[in-house]
Amino acid sequence: MKQSMMPSLVDLKRHARTVPEIHPQEVLAMLTILQAAGTIQSRIMDVLQRDYRLSEGKLYVLIQLHQSPEGHAPSLLAERAGITRASVSVMLRNLEEDGLVTLADDEEDRRAKRARLTGKGRALMEKVLPEHYLRITKLMGRLTTEEQKTLTGLLEKLAG
Repeated sequence: MKQSMMPSLVDLKRHARTVPEIHPQEVLAMLTILQAAGTIQSRIMDVLQRDYRLSEGKLYVLIQLHQSPEGHAPSLLAERAGITRASVSVMLRNLEEDGLVTLADDEEDRRAKRARLTGKGRALMEKVLPEHYLRITKLMGRLTTEEQKTLTGLLEKLAG
């Protein structure tokens, strides 16, 4: 959310008069967190999209496959990436067309498919991941270790 799109404290107080359970400062705090998260996510993901044509979903699927050389069923990839099975099916077909993934019958259950990284896919991840993790490291390096722990704890508390 762009700063110009943020409601003013005056607007929030006006809404709070109508709905007393609204706490303007809490709303502003959360909207600021969401705005910062969007900016951070863009800084990290825009490079992957621009340089490698990798969306966030594709990255998560490729990371899962990179971590498991034996591959995964598309349904498990969908669950872990937080996307629908239909979306992961389309994504895997596109990744297969790009030569990054193979889809083959599962050796244990011939009715099922298993996705695996190809050599090209593994090489891409070996290039992309260190750069990706370095961007994250540089970003988080703005905070002390103690600040990182505090931030992580506060975000987990909000998410919980």
